[in-house]
Amino acid sequence: ADVFDSGDSATVPLSAPATSGASTTAPADTAATTAAPSGDALPAGAQLQVAFTYTASGGRVKNPYIAVWVETRAGELVQTISVWYSTREAKYLRELTNWYVTESNYLDAGGADTVASVSGATRNAGTYQLVWDGRDAAGNPVAQGDYVLLVESAREHGPHQVTSADISLGSEGFTVTLPDDGELTALSATYVV
Repeated sequence: ADVFDSGDSATVPLSAPATSGASTTAPADTAATTAAPSGDALPAGAQLQVAFTYTASGGRVKNPYIAVWVETRAGELVQTISVWYSTREAKYLRELTNWYVTESNYLDAGGADTVASVSGATRNAGTYQLVWDGRDAAGNPVAQGDYVLLVESAREHGPHQVTSADISLGSEGFTVTLPDDGELTALSATYVV
């Protein structure tokens, strides 16, 4: 909460930078397309396994900040799966511009601050796997339906990347590949029911 209430929120970009890969912009054809899913809850035990490789380029490199989250097609936060940052440098979380804006909007709308429960220290370059239990930021099982999975990385004096994929969570499993973006590669999400 201290990070988001730092008093200098005016420095947060109001629009997210362009992304490579799949678009996170909701289609404009109908309101139903962007409505939050509201059907049956995900099956018990369903989970989304997110895998990616972070490869730092250049000489001496500081560990990156990385955020992985799920949002509705309308851009509303469903759940932050994980955020890697150094607590002594939390003021730099705003460098994860896409995630930061989404999280800030969620908090401004009265959502609970759960960042501490999904946070971890920055990590070296490598291959990682994260698991989302299909629950929203309030701890409730999400409804079956269409969502967007996003992965973002940023580091000091280095590049900023964000990639995403549309996902449809229901009663059948699947695997989707997210587009590579610079230092973020080999990204996939496997939905297990």
